[in-house]
Amino acid sequence: MIKKKYGAEYAQPQKHANKSKNAQEAHEAIRPTHVTDLTGGNGAQEQKLYQLIWQRTIASQMADARMLKTKIIAAAAGLPDFTADGSRLLFAGWLKADPKAKGEEIELPKVAAAEKLKLQEIFSTAKQTEPPRRYSEAGLVKELEKRGIGRPSTYASIVKTIQDRGYVIKDGKALIPTDTGELVSDFLSQYFGRYISDDFTAKMEDELDDIAAGKDTYIHTLKEFYGPFSADVKNKKSIKKITDLGAAPADIKCPLCGSPMVIKLGRGGKFYSCSRWPDCQGALTLAGKILEGPKDTGEICPKCGKGKLVEREGKFGRFIACDNYPKCRYVKKDETAESEAAKARDTGVKCPVCGKGTMDEKKGRYGVFYGCSNYPECKYIIKAKPTGRLCPLCGKLMMEGTKTIPERCSDKNCPNHNPHKK
Repeated sequence: MIKKKYGAEYAQPQKHANKSKNAQEAHEAIRPTHVTDLTGGNGAQEQKLYQLIWQRTIASQMADARMLKTKIIAAAAGLPDFTADGSRLLFAGWLKADPKAKGEEIELPKVAAAEKLKLQEIFSTAKQTEPPRRYSEAGLVKELEKRGIGRPSTYASIVKTIQDRGYVIKDGKALIPTDTGELVSDFLSQYFGRYISDDFTAKMEDELDDIAAGKDTYIHTLKEFYGPFSADVKNKKSIKKITDLGAAPADIKCPLCGSPMVIKLGRGGKFYSCSRWPDCQGALTLAGKILEGPKDTGEICPKCGKGKLVEREGKFGRFIACDNYPKCRYVKKDETAESEAAKARDTGVKCPVCGKGTMDEKKGRYGVFYGCSNYPECKYIIKAKPTGRLCPLCGKLMMEGTKTIPERCSDKNCPNHNPHKK
């Protein structure tokens, strides 16, 4: 197919060496079953995805692209030399099938030494040195692979964990470290540096491979690791609390007693706390707003029965919770807000299975879905919002359509579920 579409000189399958000695080669690539099908999929999104898969598959069986790195230096009387860095494309190779993969690299024209250039336009722009770009999820995985940390089967869980624990937040494609993330990173680097080093991780991967190959026993490996590690964990008790981030600026004084303040990290982020705490409860936000301390509501925690319910200031406003935190994590629900949220989730469509509940909007592992409010007695669910109408073919609920898919039946076995399918 490549010979016919692009020419015989382009048909040359690529051979790739493993980037990691721990690579697991049991994962088949995603590729078209019929490579001669140039298009596929229903709707614009599926067609774009198919096009990407097709291009990458074809490119893997094509010859290398040949680029000539080029630098042009142009001299002008009375001015410093002008330079242009880029490349010239000598042979497109696999880029013939996947031209967008070339990226934003500047392509320069072919010129000869001492050739005179004609000035078309000249302008100046002011630029400042910028820090390196933040990692994206893909960039972070690439860095893990480069350093030999983790395996292909664990990359997704690593990226998910640092987001779930609030160490980073996702802004567009960039992963931005949070105050908590920076604090944890500094603490681990200072007190547990050997366990988070690249060498330790790579060595542990090798030891696990030795156990799998029968060259070592897991008991011996665990003893070597757990002895010094448990000692380091015990020594952590003597380390100063990591929530203390040092002294606040000299002009920041406690609003209650006038004493100097320190920077601390709480559940709501960084704030200024009186250096005399717990004798003085004075606290400020970094913007200078006074933070009110916990207020006793006079109620006993219904979960643990030991702590008192207190009203606190949190990241998203004031809330009532047990003062026995972190041993007890009870948070009192706002019944009015819960009721309003429940009304917003209710579609008003009666469950066709039990007849008691209504179909409510819910969020799960794979996104939004709609299920019976009578759960767990009734476990009926559908994947899109019900319209309230019934399918004329099977009598099941109909679901709202999208820009590319019309209203359809919620039963995947019904011919009316996929109107496009013949």
